[in-house]
Amino acid sequence: MSLAKKIKSVKGASLLELLVSIGLFSILILSAMQIFKMAVDGQRGSISTQNVQENMRYAMEKMSKEIRMARISNHDCETMFNPPQSAVFKVFNTADANSILYFKNQYGYCVVYYLDNNRLKIMAETATVPVTAFITPAKVEVSNLKFYTDDDLIGGLASTQPYVTMVMDVKAVGLAIHEQKMKIQTTVSSRYYE
Repeated sequence: MSLAKKIKSVKGASLLELLVSIGLFSILILSAMQIFKMAVDGQRGSISTQNVQENMRYAMEKMSKEIRMARISNHDCETMFNPPQSAVFKVFNTADANSILYFKNQYGYCVVYYLDNNRLKIMAETATVPVTAFITPAKVEVSNLKFYTDDDLIGGLASTQPYVTMVMDVKAVGLAIHEQKMKIQTTVSSRYYE
């Protein structure tokens, strides 16, 4: 059989068969792409959650360490504010509707924790001049920060172990699908005993 006869005897696919096969192939490719997109979005969401947790773990550990070692301050840290605040408690005091915490650290310097542009910030005295620094990165947004304290009144008898409860909402900055909102709360007591 010659090549010309073989070609004539082989029947090709009809236009309908070709359209059906292209349609099925397109559906399979689109389904695979959607599954891949869902997997990538899920991975980005879990990475975003992990980043927020790691950054907040650092911030909470830094704050907790300093709060644990706080000392009696009475009225010593009132002048860090303009205008000066009025301290009520021996160790931990708050200002601005409980959104600012101030106290004296283990080295005898006053420390203030507060929110600035949705980031946690510390202001600490040193031997020369107060220093301020952010303790959370720009990619993590902190909101609704509140400090709740339990402490003895200045001049009162020692009856309470001083402690601070911190409550805040945090989320990753970026696309709404990757925000990963969470509420964080922890309580830290001072090791200071009178």
